[in-house]
Amino acid sequence: MNKINICLDSKIWIRKLPNIEKIVKKILQKSISSEKKITNSNVEVTILLTNTKKMTILNQKYRKIKKDTDVLSFPAEKPIFYKRKKINTKYIYLGDLAVSYNYIKNKTKIDFKQYLKKILIHGFLHLVGHDHNNENNYIKMEKAHKRIANLI
Repeated sequence: MNKINICLDSKIWIRKLPNIEKIVKKILQKSISSEKKITNSNVEVTILLTNTKKMTILNQKYRKIKKDTDVLSFPAEKPIFYKRKKINTKYIYLGDLAVSYNYIKNKTKIDFKQYLKKILIHGFLHLVGHDHNNENNYIKMEKAHKRIANLI
């Protein structure tokens, strides 16, 4: 059984999206079930739903960038963990995601829920070892992103 921990650090999420927990859990459950290598494991992930102030602090602390951003990913495992052909672990803690309401609301020109879906999938892919640090990896990550997005 997968476990998705949701920490609401900012009340704006509930005020603007009363069903935010249901939305997040649906997106992350579909993302988890799409990764065949981890479907035989009990998977856990934590997501912090926060605001500009907290996200700026996190971005400064962990990336040395003093500004808001949409999503931050904190993988529990190194990418090599997910490169194995088969993962024979009963339990996997994927890591943590942090998402800024204000960034999404102020910066996106597309529908809020669609952008939220996009960044949750993006953050999830980072947790399971994907990256976009070169063109080849970018293409792989985009392909995985499209595959998951089509399931939701």
